[in-house]
Amino acid sequence: MLCNYYNLFLASGKYIFHRITEFITITVALFAMNVSSGDYDFLIIGAGSTGTSIAYHLALMGKKVAVVDRGGIAAGNTGKSSALVRTHYSNELIARMALYSQNIFRDFQKIGYSGFTRTGMIFPFGRNYKDVARENVGMLRSIGVDEPEIDVKKVREYFHDVNLDGYEYICYEPESGYADPVATSNSFADKARELGAQFIPKKSVASVESRKEGAEAELAGGGKMRASKIILAANVWTNSLLSASGISKSHLLPIHASLHGIIYLRRPEEYRGIRPTLWDPRHLSYYKMEGTSLTAVGSLDPKLDEKAVDPDEPIPEAAEDDYVEKHLEILTETLPSMEKATLVSTLTGLYDMTPDGQAIIDSLSPIGLDNIYAIAGLSGHGFKLSPAYGKIVSDMATGQAPEKSLFDWAHFSMGRFSSGKMIKSRYEDIGTIY
Repeated sequence: MLCNYYNLFLASGKYIFHRITEFITITVALFAMNVSSGDYDFLIIGAGSTGTSIAYHLALMGKKVAVVDRGGIAAGNTGKSSALVRTHYSNELIARMALYSQNIFRDFQKIGYSGFTRTGMIFPFGRNYKDVARENVGMLRSIGVDEPEIDVKKVREYFHDVNLDGYEYICYEPESGYADPVATSNSFADKARELGAQFIPKKSVASVESRKEGAEAELAGGGKMRASKIILAANVWTNSLLSASGISKSHLLPIHASLHGIIYLRRPEEYRGIRPTLWDPRHLSYYKMEGTSLTAVGSLDPKLDEKAVDPDEPIPEAAEDDYVEKHLEILTETLPSMEKATLVSTLTGLYDMTPDGQAIIDSLSPIGLDNIYAIAGLSGHGFKLSPAYGKIVSDMATGQAPEKSLFDWAHFSMGRFSSGKMIKSRYEDIGTIY
């Protein structure tokens, strides 16, 4: 789910500080391009919210960590995330990960600044799913999620003219909200640096290779970096890197890139103020109430994810007119007063999708890359689950048994697709809520 936070962040002094820090890091890194295989315990490729979270978790364990990225921290799809933070998932493992992550975001001052804003989220369900949703809420409550049932009257305290015709069951997450993906990623990186991690921006990795002891990354333009283990956190570009590393097409990960757009509107006066995000499964949409005056409109339509795009080709900067028209019409059916909203901007970004809409987190030894690991196919959950992903990957890569880890990462193996053990959702045809 996508959102543009760049203007706000560019205007801050903290951004300038990070650019100076990156310049110094590049200078220092020039002396580390031909290091020995034992120079790093872990080399992470990708500095989005996932890569920086992994770096932070590994650095907490006392590991020697380096992170390389062809752009910079949160310079890829993370920087376009709408950064919703929710716990309403229908798979218990994912819900536990979401709750863990939400608690990290809520108490983020121990790490840095996340920009977490508690707004609440409203999830309405129609007749076909009311019993499923009620059962699911029972599961969420059993693991500690605060999720009461509410009625239309309560929803109208936030949106006076909301149209929820056809919805027969409504639940509410008062503790959910959104955060700032760029600030969060930089905070993970800052804390990791304090613990000894090194970040090297503006360096592309051309290929990776297993070695007798450890692994090696060849840098575009020359130079190599070696570590005991390499972790790929390269999002939609994971398979491109694997292909360049000699992995055949038949052994690439089952992921593809899909294009998502988001529409920014300035709300009319009657909808101003802090208000909850409203999910609209009937129209396969969500409406994020950002700050006190903006609304971000995004799609939950799984058909978007069925259309693969080439992540190495340029994507449009703005959403197509037909997409905008369709979603504005949908929006005003549910929130009639939004007819008076004004269009601010639109943007697009990429999701890295898997067949079951959940991540692949695994060793790449089965495809011939010993000492190399991957986390890919985050399927739109990357930011909101990034604290949990960092914990899972750090446990896996340091050799902790899955059944003894906080989250059993064996469920995310790439072999689950061929073995028929995909991660299932209770919600099959009401959009990408999972």
